Amino acid sequence: MPHITILGGGPAGLGVAFYAHRAGIPFVLGEASETLGGMCRTLECGAHRYDTGAHRFHDRDPEITRDVAALLGDELVRVDAPSAIWERGRFIDFPPTPLNAVFAYGPREAGRILADLARSTLRRHPPAFSFEDLAVRRFGRTLARRILLNYSEKLWGLPTDRLSPDVATRRLRGMTLRSLFYELLVPGRKAEHIDGSFLYPRGGYGRIVEALAAALPRESVRTGFEVAALEHTGDEVRRVRGATGETLEVRDRVISTLPLPVLARLLGDAVPDAARAAASRLRFRDVRLLFVRLRVDRLSSKASIYVPDPAFCVSRIYEPKNRSIAMGPAHETALVAEAPCFRGDAVARLSPADFAQRVLRELAALRLVHPRLVVEWRAHTIPNAYPVYTRDYANDVAAVREALSRFSNLEALGRAGAFVYSHLHDQLRFGRDAVRALTESSRAQTA
Repeated sequence: MPHITILGGGPAGLGVAFYAHRAGIPFVLGEASETLGGMCRTLECGAHRYDTGAHRFHDRDPEITRDVAALLGDELVRVDAPSAIWERGRFIDFPPTPLNAVFAYGPREAGRILADLARSTLRRHPPAFSFEDLAVRRFGRTLARRILLNYSEKLWGLPTDRLSPDVATRRLRGMTLRSLFYELLVPGRKAEHIDGSFLYPRGGYGRIVEALAAALPRESVRTGFEVAALEHTGDEVRRVRGATGETLEVRDRVISTLPLPVLARLLGDAVPDAARAAASRLRFRDVRLLFVRLRVDRLSSKASIYVPDPAFCVSRIYEPKNRSIAMGPAHETALVAEAPCFRGDAVARLSPADFAQRVLRELAALRLVHPRLVVEWRAHTIPNAYPVYTRDYANDVAAVREALSRFSNLEALGRAGAFVYSHLHDQLRFGRDAVRALTESSRAQTA
């Protein structure tokens, strides 16, 4: 069996390690921080537990779901909790149901929304050039601007006419004139694109990566190992040099889940200038989190609350106890507010205290949290949370990956490594498929 050197201990790296160990393939995993899990961790504050993001485990890959369920047993439970948009002091379903949105905005604007929606549904359109094209053609400009374009500009940090149509996700596919009639004709029923059911571990989302890590041999995992350079001979990576001088000798295969631009930089002059320039254009969006402990039993029944209003830096809010009652004590609740940012921008430069005060002011202005309810707060930053899909991102990714393809024993995967927006089940699928391919290749060579 080949030996794998894995770079990065987030979900994708842990997935490679887990499936490699299960297949009997030796490996070593290097992670820069002292904690595994990347952006899929669960933190604690007193009796409260909260995730580093509004995470949900989607039951969309039966093989991966079975593997996770086998790790967690009855700790993995199904949760039925819808998400919502907070607009003008009221909740609108998210993903948005047409009927709900129509009633939320009043008769005059509802007329414009319906007319836009009918025109966009009945008209033939050429392929969308940007995310704004896609959203306006599918939902009409009035509704698209209110609940999609404003939120997307906050999340990705760019005008929506500069974003790729790939920004759209499967959650937005069902809002059409047909789904409006479905809701009108079948009272109390939602169009099938509404996704309010998901799987979640009772002890928090981080329990998934904790269970993956616990299944690995300790001697094969090295935390506190920050990669400084990849040394190569010809078309093979032969050594991984750490920032403190420690090295990992590469025996066979290197699988990197590091951000794609970082991987290109670590290879130095081995990557052509054009590919380095392409890598420099690939950007990630960080997310600042504020955990807020509250002296109230519960605020809402929503899994996540989206805030599209551009006047607020907060983009999404979630209440951990709405995912699992075990995430907090009976007499209190908590919420976590997210604010996307680029490194060095106004939100990123705020001190933790100033960031907390800004978010708390916004929560009060949104009429979601009264200041007297706040007991304490904690601030965190999640780096490289979202790859930014500009209109030209696919060309830049292709240029970098082509340059990396010269190394026969190097593979890049994961959300950051492949520069692809994906979920935890996707990360584990990447790892499972990568290990399967190595196993099949090894068997073919020995046959």
